[in-house]
Amino acid sequence: MSLNKVNSKTDILIIGCGCIGLSTGIVLLKTGKYNVQIWSRDLPPNTTSNKAAALWYPFLCNPPDLVGKWSAETMQYFKDHIIGDPKSGTLIKKVNEIFRREHKEDPEWRPYVQSFRRARKDELPEGYVDGFAVDDGFVMDTDMYMDYLVQTFKSLGGSIEQREVEDIREAFVHYDTVINCTGLGSRELFKDKLIYPSRGQIIVIKNSSERSIMDEEDHIAYVIPRISNTVLGGTNQEHDYNTEPTKQDTEEILKRVAMISPRFAKNRIEIQDVKVGLRPSRHEIRLENEFFEGGSKLVVHNYGHGGSGFTVSWGCALEALRVMEAGIPNLLFYKKQQQPKPQSKL
Repeated sequence: MSLNKVNSKTDILIIGCGCIGLSTGIVLLKTGKYNVQIWSRDLPPNTTSNKAAALWYPFLCNPPDLVGKWSAETMQYFKDHIIGDPKSGTLIKKVNEIFRREHKEDPEWRPYVQSFRRARKDELPEGYVDGFAVDDGFVMDTDMYMDYLVQTFKSLGGSIEQREVEDIREAFVHYDTVINCTGLGSRELFKDKLIYPSRGQIIVIKNSSERSIMDEEDHIAYVIPRISNTVLGGTNQEHDYNTEPTKQDTEEILKRVAMISPRFAKNRIEIQDVKVGLRPSRHEIRLENEFFEGGSKLVVHNYGHGGSGFTVSWGCALEALRVMEAGIPNLLFYKKQQQPKPQSKL
């Protein structure tokens, strides 16, 4: 169990093997204080994370202040630990968000990202009049990056088991402390009706761009160049559970992206793949402790990251560690209270 010491380490279970679960597991293992196992119904390459465009940029996620903080922490973690390792599939790429109308307000996450600036005129495509820029943004080839996370997690001593959890009490049989990174799975596992799918469809083409470009003013359109291909997107269809690509969405994506640049017109590109993923959307990220079974079991929730899972992943992992370590003393107190009191001698 999590509070039984093995080699002076505490056992922790993480449920979920997407980028959030793996990042959280790696952060815990790096402390040297925990044994960490992951249980998950789906494993890479069959996770939602593998189907993501994986661009660092706060996107479709709340609350803005915490998203800004966690995004900045994630950027710093990438710079310190990941960028530069060819196995990670990560590239530094300038990111531009562009607007067809003047946009006087800076994004709410602006105070947390020192490299933020306004886009120059030469960075704006025809028809666009304003924009944001982050010169030290980055993108990930999701399959490479997810494999990198799995290998890093295992190299630190973590273990992964493909196992679906239908009732959290199944985990409590073996663990006192569980970190919930199930995303949409939390809707059933923890009866959270505030989380819902936002369907995202993307198109993968041959590499054709030097920077990442986003237009989410009236609709979602983005171009994200990666190591061996470029991602065109996208959609944000709330409460839509369809995981199959549709021809209509493909046509709409190509139409919108061609408005950014004629080079992405349908007759000028070669489509390699079309993918669909369901973003775990929520009014705000849930990152907090919840106690069960009279206070004897602890669940740390870390889910609801919407379109910013990769962007906030390491910041949220670090926060999950802090939240968990604040909650564990309550388990120790509970166990102490349950111990039989010594009988007084007459």
